[in-house]
Amino acid sequence: MNKQLKSEKKLLINITPENLWPILTESKYSKEYMFNCSVDSDWKIGSPIIWQGNYHGYDAYQKGEILDIKPFELIKYSTFDPNFGLDDIPDNYIHVTYLIKAIDDKTELTIVNETFDGNDERMGHINQGWEMVADKIKEVAEQVN
Repeated sequence: MNKQLKSEKKLLINITPENLWPILTESKYSKEYMFNCSVDSDWKIGSPIIWQGNYHGYDAYQKGEILDIKPFELIKYSTFDPNFGLDDIPDNYIHVTYLIKAIDDKTELTIVNETFDGNDERMGHINQGWEMVADKIKEVAEQVN
């Protein structure tokens, strides 16, 4: 059995949870921080979530499922990129969680990534990508606010 790996990134963003929500759920914003990828979902538990776009000539596509959602508090979804040559099996999906918490007039956003294949190198690459994404989420949110 493979081991689960988990990483966390916390951000304090100068925005309310209500105003952060569309940044996390609407394509017009996701393209600005998620490597030019649009997000598409109806944001209901069990529904698909698709990320797609073109980033510097690379046709990006990731698919997954909404695992849990509580408006203005939590989004959890699975995601899988078929372009990396991994088998499309549950152990190769990443679980991403956004935990949203109001702190005075700001929002603490905690981004959690979980993998289930036990691959430390893969988790390292995931963390590198999310470092860039997290900083861009904060930047986009504070520009919109």
